[in-house]
Amino acid sequence: LAVRLCTLSLCWTAFFLHQIQWSVHECFSMLTVSEPRRKLRWKDESEKIQKMLDQGGQSMQKTHMQIELLTGYEATFAAVMAELEACETGDEVLFSVYVVEPGQSSEALISGLAAAARRGVRLRLRTDCSVLSSFTRLCEGTTTLVYRLQQMRDEMPDTVVFEQPQIPTHAKLLTFRKLASADVAIFGGINFGDRFRSWHDFAIRLEGDALVSELLSSLRWHRFHGDDALQSFEARADSADSALQFVTNRPQRWEWPAWLLSHKFQGDFDIAPEMLRFYSSFDFYRVAASYIDETGAAVLSNALERGARVELVMPWTPNVYADCNARTLGNLLAKWGGSGNLLLKLHRSMVHAKAVVAEGPSSKVALLGSCNLRQRSLEQFEELHARVTDQTFCATLWRELGQLLGEADEVQDPARLSFTPVMACLHDYFG
Repeated sequence: LAVRLCTLSLCWTAFFLHQIQWSVHECFSMLTVSEPRRKLRWKDESEKIQKMLDQGGQSMQKTHMQIELLTGYEATFAAVMAELEACETGDEVLFSVYVVEPGQSSEALISGLAAAARRGVRLRLRTDCSVLSSFTRLCEGTTTLVYRLQQMRDEMPDTVVFEQPQIPTHAKLLTFRKLASADVAIFGGINFGDRFRSWHDFAIRLEGDALVSELLSSLRWHRFHGDDALQSFEARADSADSALQFVTNRPQRWEWPAWLLSHKFQGDFDIAPEMLRFYSSFDFYRVAASYIDETGAAVLSNALERGARVELVMPWTPNVYADCNARTLGNLLAKWGGSGNLLLKLHRSMVHAKAVVAEGPSSKVALLGSCNLRQRSLEQFEELHARVTDQTFCATLWRELGQLLGEADEVQDPARLSFTPVMACLHDYFG
């Protein structure tokens, strides 16, 4: 225990020294490099919103959208590269991710982004540079290619904008806004870097101008002409019987006191309430998750205490938070394992998905995206989830989750889930 605490203290000292060095470098860069204030020339959102209002929200209906499940890194990477290669002069790309790590795939991705910018495609590059992502890299011993995105901005300032959000942004989202064809969005749980190739994860590909606009407005990444029009559109969209609804967390700012006390940040956090409704409405769930704490366990217990069936697949050895996962899953098994309602299976490969499909009497509903079953994810991070009722999509995801469950090992005895209590508490607090 003393060795672990000493090691943790040394890690935190190195971490904060790194943060101070990075902050000084950033301040110096801002003083010495004057980047002109500019915005990308997005399509006229006011016209698009008015058109959707005139249609009474019908743009959100299933007949006006295309939605596709992307399973795994290779499928998602291929879809992103295909969209990049299809972009032409005047098109606009938003690239917003949590992690960009080294590897052949990320080199190809960065080259594709640079080539698009040289063709006259305008890029908005956005990645998390907060304390949280730096701490995760420190724990895992990994590196980042954020500096390559900054270099691209410096080399092509007329077509490339690089943004450093002031909030912890965990959403993984790319949009391709095109003048000659329909807009496309790709989002979910997948980061970029070769070590993620073997991870089990999912993303969603959407096609349609109205859908992409609604996605961005759900995160408040648009500025509209007139708040009344936006509120009116949102009210109609929420009431529409759509096959897809976006659910987001939108913190207003980074709050050190709230983070230190593990309190909720100020802002709009809609994913946790949606999850509670979701787990209160059906009798059978298939769930894939990467990380869980007691807050996430309480969400699942909302279904289990009603007698609903929950089949949960997670990794045996997650890349981070292993002790917290083991402690939380052991508590779940101790409470619900004898009920016959909880099936826990652990996969030998890394499961990074944040996906669930519920089966009702006549249809299925899916909920998936970037948000983990952890307190800070639900109450502090910017996140993007989607609730999908498209039956082809849901059936495909149901089969994929069934395959993951079939490959994994069933765990019935909490004693098989070993953990160190101190490390579990630290993972619980810092994760």
